[in-house]
Amino acid sequence: MLLLALAVHAGAQDASPVPWWKNILFRGSSSGEKSSQTADSKKMPRVRLGAFAGSTGESARMALRTELLASREFFVATDEEASDFILTGKSVGGRVDAKLADGRGKELFARSYAAPGLDENLKALADDVIFSVTGRPGLATSRIVFVSDRTGRKQIYLTDSDGRDVQQITHDANGAVAPSLSPDGSLIAFTTYRDGFPVARVIDIHSGWDREINDTPGGSHGAAFSPDGTRLSLVMSFIGNPEIFVTDLNTNTAACVSDSIGAPGSPAWHPDGKRLAYANDDGRGSVLYIAEVPEKEGEAARLARWRTGWSDCTDPEWSPDGTQIAFSARKGSQWAVIVKSYPNGRARLIQDGGAMHPSWSPNGRLLCYSHHGQLILHDLKTGARRAILSQYGHITEPRWMR
Repeated sequence: MLLLALAVHAGAQDASPVPWWKNILFRGSSSGEKSSQTADSKKMPRVRLGAFAGSTGESARMALRTELLASREFFVATDEEASDFILTGKSVGGRVDAKLADGRGKELFARSYAAPGLDENLKALADDVIFSVTGRPGLATSRIVFVSDRTGRKQIYLTDSDGRDVQQITHDANGAVAPSLSPDGSLIAFTTYRDGFPVARVIDIHSGWDREINDTPGGSHGAAFSPDGTRLSLVMSFIGNPEIFVTDLNTNTAACVSDSIGAPGSPAWHPDGKRLAYANDDGRGSVLYIAEVPEKEGEAARLARWRTGWSDCTDPEWSPDGTQIAFSARKGSQWAVIVKSYPNGRARLIQDGGAMHPSWSPNGRLLCYSHHGQLILHDLKTGARRAILSQYGHITEPRWMR
């Protein structure tokens, strides 16, 4: 039986506290946006691709150029142009060896990439270059998990940030929902109905092995990995009313961090791993709460309602820098995606007309969300958006690997 450390602060209070480069057909983009993107590229760091030796060197160099342009993190300079960084390498049979130096010739890294496929190696190299140049994570190797009913039952799927290489992860007879990726992308937490009621489980993507998160009686659902991957937040109902718990995957202990009258759900971690945002519906519409996760067993969890200015708020998710929260809310009779600064600031409507389930890209520039059954990527800087998956069943609940 799971060891439970129940620490709840009673009486929650109100809070005080297709590459993406040029001439791409994003829905909602305009010529003005394209001009601003071109202007922005002149201000970005300039990376020059030098010669790539080896039998597959030239093809690797051209494919890498496409990956780097797609990132929109820097300008890829020609041989005649001045540059801030120079990338050279070698590719033979899919293996890639690369060196990145700054404009003065100081070597920043020299690495080898030996995965089975050339494409996989180039994506890893592109992300390493992006991080070395900008200090922000790249998206080439990132993954998005989502739910689709394309087989007739809702199941969990995994795709890359371009909507390619889609993999079906679950094959549950009664369906699976509410996926969350571990920080290293090796595990997915999800909710299954294989026993007739919701149970949170974790599956290893590579082996296919899965297990229940806890062995307590009652239902559990909506699990989300902590930033360091050692804990899960989820809803459990074994004490009667459903509450938000944090469970430690190493010690198999759990602590209750909510004090709800109603139906809590959608817990989401702050990047510092010390706070959770979650939704609670007490019958008068769903609102968002912030819970400070106790550091020691027996400590009380401090709760505060976070006022958004919107009704029926759910699906909160913190931005990678912890300064904003994206969430779903009602706008008229339909759902909309909203972003609001935390703890205080204005709320920004990102997309209405049925958009739901926002999730941040690892670099904080993009949101993915579901809209009319499609998987949408939305550039928060330019407002440009596009569907990376459509006609793939009805897609819901996308979550980006953090």
